[in-house]
Amino acid sequence: MKKYLLLSATFFLLTLSLRAQFEIGVSGGYVNNYVHTNAGYRAFTQYHQYGGFVAGLVLQYHFNDWLAIQADPSYIRKSYELRRDHFFDGIYQYNLNGYLQLPVMAHFSFGGKKWRGFVNAGGYGAYWISGRIQGAMANVFSSTPDVPGDQQTSDYFRYNEAYRYDEKYTFDSRRDRRMEWGLVAGGGVEYLLKERFRLFVEARYYYGLTDQQKNYMIDQVPRYNDSYVLQAGCLFNLRRLFHGDAQ
Repeated sequence: MKKYLLLSATFFLLTLSLRAQFEIGVSGGYVNNYVHTNAGYRAFTQYHQYGGFVAGLVLQYHFNDWLAIQADPSYIRKSYELRRDHFFDGIYQYNLNGYLQLPVMAHFSFGGKKWRGFVNAGGYGAYWISGRIQGAMANVFSSTPDVPGDQQTSDYFRYNEAYRYDEKYTFDSRRDRRMEWGLVAGGGVEYLLKERFRLFVEARYYYGLTDQQKNYMIDQVPRYNDSYVLQAGCLFNLRRLFHGDAQ
């Protein structure tokens, strides 16, 4: 009986301690993604950054007042634009890629009780779960008149209607590397509201370390995601959520 009471008391104290140190919340924001690659192998082709969004949970476990470990399971859109110019002006494609992502970071905070600054640093893993492609390409079956002799070739699409498409991306297991690993760093400010909620704003950078493609061809040019995120969210302490008291 004494051992049972001791174990029960220990479990109860650990539960209170965990609730006192563990915080949970939600966050969301804007993503600007760029594919770091070399398009020199393809004439008159450029890759451009493209906007997206991120939304998910925020989990923090505090070791003390200034140090915590943080994990953010979330959905993030890492998209980019491919656009051609000069003779191929008017040809483009948007790649809209969705990932399930889990950053795990050390969370360092500093400042007063109400207003505090913080810095996050760590790594992440992401799984490419969906994709969509939208764009326009030359329509070789167009029945419109040929480009006049005195007309610049770059104005081709004024005389020949482009073939436009919007379709789901089909994954190829021989080509697509769907698991992505990388580094993450960020910083921001937070505000304690009514002793219960912590509102925060953060700027974050995700640096991809894995190529989007498997080694499926000779002289392959790698492509890496670079993502800049501006997000906001809210955290609350579990003990205050259940009991409504201060720590």
